[in-house]
Amino acid sequence: MASPIPNRGSELYAIDIAFLAAAVIAYGLRVYVRTRMIKSFGRDDYLMAAATVAFIAYCSSSMLGVHYGTGRHRWHLTVENYAKGRHCWWFCYLFYCCSMITSKLSIGFFILRIAVKKIHIWIIYSAMMISVVAGLAFFFVTLFQCHPISYFWNDYSQSGSCVNIEIIIALGYLYSCFSIISDFTFAILPAFLVMGLQLKKRTKIALIPLLAMGCIASAAVVARVPYMKQFRSKDFLWETTDIAIWSTVEQGLAITAGSLAAVRPLFQMILTKLGLTTQRSTVPLTPYGYGNRSGSHAFRERRPSAAKDLDLYTLSAEAESGTVRDNSTDLVINDANKELPKPPHWYETQMKKIKRSSKMMPESKTIGDNESEKSLRLKESKSEHDLTPSRTHSDERSMQIMVERSFFVTDAERRSYVEQQDHKG
Repeated sequence: MASPIPNRGSELYAIDIAFLAAAVIAYGLRVYVRTRMIKSFGRDDYLMAAATVAFIAYCSSSMLGVHYGTGRHRWHLTVENYAKGRHCWWFCYLFYCCSMITSKLSIGFFILRIAVKKIHIWIIYSAMMISVVAGLAFFFVTLFQCHPISYFWNDYSQSGSCVNIEIIIALGYLYSCFSIISDFTFAILPAFLVMGLQLKKRTKIALIPLLAMGCIASAAVVARVPYMKQFRSKDFLWETTDIAIWSTVEQGLAITAGSLAAVRPLFQMILTKLGLTTQRSTVPLTPYGYGNRSGSHAFRERRPSAAKDLDLYTLSAEAESGTVRDNSTDLVINDANKELPKPPHWYETQMKKIKRSSKMMPESKTIGDNESEKSLRLKESKSEHDLTPSRTHSDERSMQIMVERSFFVTDAERRSYVEQQDHKG
């Protein structure tokens, strides 16, 4: 009985199907989050779309190559099928370069969304440039490695020549090194970026692995390096099967992990609906998936019943006691170092004391709303001369101005209200 013909094509075919499905599903979730939930489809999303299309073309060429002979020995194939198998491999070279260049750029632009410091921005751009230069060099060398180009797969019916295979192998090693460097840059840098955000410690810890997911493709690059020497083999379609497998894994991981890093808002919504978490975020989604509510926006969304709950003296009491009421969520946040606010009619017990002080002290000038706001803005302009605030500091200062502006009660207004109550009594 004849022994079965060795065939590793089924392994490559299964891996192509599995990672292609994972990449397409992950990118579909990314599109849903960016278009339906946070409504911000940016450069990183377009680049990841290009990477997904290139990966689909790569897997199609790879699976077609399996049909013609990839994963089988040369002596088990006809001359025509062997040529068609190498032709499919040539297309895989090109689609692989396109997929990896665009996916690395997408991950870089994704991390740039939260980068503020110039040093971090320059590091990200440098890593992106390294990936592009190495990818383009590998693309053009493999595209024109033979003259004529068709001599790469059809060397039996025409004359021609190809570059030394050692150049292709050396370039493969060089590309792998640059790819690992850029991947580890994208893995380590998010830790420094997230540490500078105004977020809870638990949220920061959860964000770091999400942002760094896009770099796990480097694991496939490291696993592929020992097989690069197989390019020398005359039995090309059989010996390069491992290279094809790990190249598929690398692209699939880059697209899948890079897309899943952008779907955190969807995960939060699912966990909340399943009851696995009781924490509802009161912070609105920004184009980055996470962000802070500005002060003016928070006060504009006050509930209609807020006017009944917060009168002039309740606001004053809360301001003096260090308590701030968030009307949009109906929560009261207390400063742990200060006392709780007094009842709304606390002033009535000290009415005589206020009247005596009003007689002894000269009439103070009533500060209008515009003047009080102007004084607050003046303090802000002075602080800008001393130190240029960051974007986060500016948002916090805007919130502080709104709080001070809303909680401001002058002595004249207080006396006027006391006199009205005294007259009614």
